[in-house]
Amino acid sequence: MRYVDVNVFVYWLGDDLIYGDQATEIISRIERGEKAATSSLSLWLTSVVLGSLAEKYSEQEFIERIKALGFLRVEPLLFDDYEKAMEYMKTYNLDLEDALHLTTATRLGAKEIYSNDADFDKTPLKRTGFSID
Repeated sequence: MRYVDVNVFVYWLGDDLIYGDQATEIISRIERGEKAATSSLSLWLTSVVLGSLAEKYSEQEFIERIKALGFLRVEPLLFDDYEKAMEYMKTYNLDLEDALHLTTATRLGAKEIYSNDADFDKTPLKRTGFSID
């Protein structure tokens, strides 16, 4: 199972000029049956980012498109995740958001993360899905 970072959803739904095609390919893999997971934090952050970028952003459409990804597991954040994230912030020099994603991913047993965020290169997760320029 791979963990899906916020930027994948933002690039996919926002049809990003640089990363949109790569994000769409990641989502296509999930639509075809690849097991993947993300955090409820990812959905909230995606909604916040898209709401600030898009003039006609629809939260209802966002939720419907995420629900259509039947092989995507949306994992809630747990209180213990915050405690572990504090440790990861120090160990890997991450901000809280990335540390929470790392915590959720490792709790679920993910070994890889779909992300273009180079901060994850400092962690045990293998970053995949985007060509690194």
